[in-house]
Amino acid sequence: MLGIVLFIVFLLFAPASVLADDGDSLRFSSGATSVALPGQAAYTGQGLSFGFGSGIYVPIEKCDCMGSWQVQASYFYTDWLSGGGEVRFFGGDLDPSMMVMYQRYRVNVQFHLVHDDIDVFAQPFLGLENTNISEFRKQVSGEKRSEKKSPWWEGKKEEKVVEDSVSISDDDCWKLFSMDGFSVGLGIGLGYNLSRYFALTGLVQGEYNFSHDVMLSVVPGVAFNLWEVWPWAKRNLRSTWISFEIGGQRYFNRDVKDWSNTFFLGIQLGA
Repeated sequence: MLGIVLFIVFLLFAPASVLADDGDSLRFSSGATSVALPGQAAYTGQGLSFGFGSGIYVPIEKCDCMGSWQVQASYFYTDWLSGGGEVRFFGGDLDPSMMVMYQRYRVNVQFHLVHDDIDVFAQPFLGLENTNISEFRKQVSGEKRSEKKSPWWEGKKEEKVVEDSVSISDDDCWKLFSMDGFSVGLGIGLGYNLSRYFALTGLVQGEYNFSHDVMLSVVPGVAFNLWEVWPWAKRNLRSTWISFEIGGQRYFNRDVKDWSNTFFLGIQLGA
């Protein structure tokens, strides 16, 4: 969080000459200075890239929707190699009695192949997932409670003992957050600038968790080149994109046959 704050302060107060000296040298055939990429990222061939996104996580039909947030940062070491990290949070009610905070951390390396306005990249990564499931039931596991006694005018009724259960529900909702611990994966993605103002992005990613879970992600998106219409960004940044992405996730080895989805709206800033 401190790094994000310092980056924003740097963008606001750094001299334009520091950030925009080589802007013309970064232009592609369409006239744009960058190519939009999945995950609120962009190809610039040099410098830093930060992305911020928020949206909704829509699990399988029987489960409740949740909020989702994402922050990513990357740095271009050369015009074909970059590396960075990503943090993503899912939070909300799993069912009427459970709440989930699911966290994903990624570090990655990207190998870029750029031609005109297209960037195709391969992205091996290491990940860490951490799930916190909080219980909001008032009763604890195994606790016994008696039914409320009836008023005297209704006569005496036999008192019944009821067992309360706090076990996770028997449906598939909890399985969507059981990918816990370390994981490895590979993503193949691309960005294509349709014009100076609009771009298409896409990512296909496979991930293996050491608890023997497998997840497939498919993430198409569209992006608008805010840099081209924002004078301040042209003076101070290498790139600025507004993106909207729809992600589909399918889990294997858990008997979950449906796809879950994410919807992200975000912004990318390059310096």
